[in-house]
Amino acid sequence: MRTIDGIEEEPRSFVGNSAAAFGWIVLIVSSLIMLSSCGPKVQPVATVSVNTQQLGAEIPRDFLGFSNEVSTAGMGLPAPSEQARGNIRPPSDVPSDAQLAYVLGEPGAPNIGFFTMMKNLGPGVLRLGGNSQDNTCWDPKSAPHPQWCQGPITPGLLKLYSTAVEAAGWRMIIGLNLKQNSPRWALREVTEGISKQIPAGDIIGLEIGNEPSLFARTPARPKTYSPADYVKDASAYIKAFRANPVARQYSFVAPANCCGWNNPDDLDIILKGIGADLKLATVHNYPTTTCGQRNVTVAELLSPERMERFNELSKKLVAVAREHNLPLALAETNSASCGGMAGVSNAFASAVWGLDYMFNIASDGYSNINFHFSYRTGGSAYNPVQTFSWKTGKEVHYRNVAQPLYYAMYAFAKNASGERLLPATTRTTANISAFATTASAGSPVHVFVINKDEKASGPVTVHLPGRTGSATLLMLQAPGLESMADAVRYGGQQFDSDGNIETPSTTSVQGKNGDYTFTLPNASAAVLTVAP
Repeated sequence: MRTIDGIEEEPRSFVGNSAAAFGWIVLIVSSLIMLSSCGPKVQPVATVSVNTQQLGAEIPRDFLGFSNEVSTAGMGLPAPSEQARGNIRPPSDVPSDAQLAYVLGEPGAPNIGFFTMMKNLGPGVLRLGGNSQDNTCWDPKSAPHPQWCQGPITPGLLKLYSTAVEAAGWRMIIGLNLKQNSPRWALREVTEGISKQIPAGDIIGLEIGNEPSLFARTPARPKTYSPADYVKDASAYIKAFRANPVARQYSFVAPANCCGWNNPDDLDIILKGIGADLKLATVHNYPTTTCGQRNVTVAELLSPERMERFNELSKKLVAVAREHNLPLALAETNSASCGGMAGVSNAFASAVWGLDYMFNIASDGYSNINFHFSYRTGGSAYNPVQTFSWKTGKEVHYRNVAQPLYYAMYAFAKNASGERLLPATTRTTANISAFATTASAGSPVHVFVINKDEKASGPVTVHLPGRTGSATLLMLQAPGLESMADAVRYGGQQFDSDGNIETPSTTSVQGKNGDYTFTLPNASAAVLTVAP
């Protein structure tokens, strides 16, 4: 005899009596349904509502880009702390003598794989500048202050820039040395170098100096150096270039503001002084810093309050630029100044930060954003791609490793660049944000749900009025926010050294009354694509 729920039953009754068997099945299933309906209902970790009828600003197709030092020489930086520096180790599949390398390669041996990674992001902007811009020199011996020249700018480097942007279909901004404060000397780099190595159509403009507010910390300028003083210096360069038949074909970019001058009043002083001669206004921002031996945590980087404060400033800066009829670019940025923070800037936390940051920058009204590369002892943790090189004979080999931040840039490029922003409201108690885009009314809608919370995960419901069909869900994720590049997956796939990635996998999400529900894991960003 068997006993079910206390009732004795013949062992063969389900076989011998089909009606009785069916009755038991109905009873059991009904009980399970009643039990499940009485249990606690799982609440969404976030609910996102998208207004598909209100098309916002268009994100430029060339919104994404990189900011790179003009060379590995001349950065003039103090040694970073043990915690802050990258301590980047070569992958196991490269020779033991492989070294961190300049991401563009070297003259005569360009890094073709990285150029593919550039191309993956669409038509972008490569800004060549940084600290090395004012510490490297064209013909150093002839510089007014040769002792300030820590490295040379050569025809080979200029040709390398050109090779990169032409292979990727990008354009560039080239920084000029303003620290030497000699228009006639700087003019030689343009007439003897830039004009002969780079097609003029590839250049958006020449950038006059990098972060001039910091010049007062060096012997190059007095401690009283001000925005008005910068206007005089930059205007002298522009005047000399306008008078030259070769140099006058180029536009100008300025002021590459950072630090003390990164405020509406100082930006207004500069743009009033030289704005009519500019094609593009630029500022820099790093939300955190490892300068001065400081450390940065994941929580600090992902702080919503930190982003809110930056948005308040950004909107004021954009408004000033627009008063002078100029677009404003965030021409140099990354997670933490002075090279980033190991375990944060090169972990998956940088991917969810970066994706959220890109949407905020686009919403604030910037024309484009350039994530910076730098080259320090031990490596810079925030580089979007880490490149290693080694030689066999005279042949140079490169191994590129896409970092979590690059995956975020790729997700943005494929699903948001060139589209229009849509209002998206997020109800949540977790550190989760959401953004939406579409190419036009009636086009598919892309909804990004970004989980920056160190603990939260669970179901998310996205509401799009009037949409009833199925949607596709693509995940950018890793096991945790501290996970490194080898654990990051975009639709289950990874980039190889040559910038290639297999077709990402997606799952289907069925809509009901305009609601689409899916599970959002911790350490992830979801891209939900909903058809018209």
